[in-house]
Amino acid sequence: MTKMLLKRILVYGIALIIPIVVIVYFYSFYQNQNSFSIKCFFHTTTGLWCPGCGGQRAFNFLLHGHFLKSLRYNIILPFALFIVGYLYYIVIEGWILGNKTANSKLHLPASFAINFLIFLVVYTVIRNIPSPPFIYLAPIN
Repeated sequence: MTKMLLKRILVYGIALIIPIVVIVYFYSFYQNQNSFSIKCFFHTTTGLWCPGCGGQRAFNFLLHGHFLKSLRYNIILPFALFIVGYLYYIVIEGWILGNKTANSKLHLPASFAINFLIFLVVYTVIRNIPSPPFIYLAPIN
């Protein structure tokens, strides 16, 4: 085997192990509000929900097959998982393995970033309005 093939096998092996460890942790060991759950600094200091609040619980419910309950905690989680998975693939292919065509996939137009930030701000404001139907965007306490 060549040196490049060994490197590719090692990188893909490690890249596969990291998501598996995260999935096994959230499926088997994650409990709401345990010592390993990450507390939201924004929610702790302001009492308001950020776009990511409820994401850990939503991911846990998604892994257990409770798709609708997962959406109730954080409705943008499925989209975020898709984007994170895509970026994870690009990082492994482009930066670690040196595939130059993968690096070109990472460049997004500035309009995407601006629209995404506007969406996050609007989503944050809307999920903090304390009246129906907006209360359904806030995670369940």
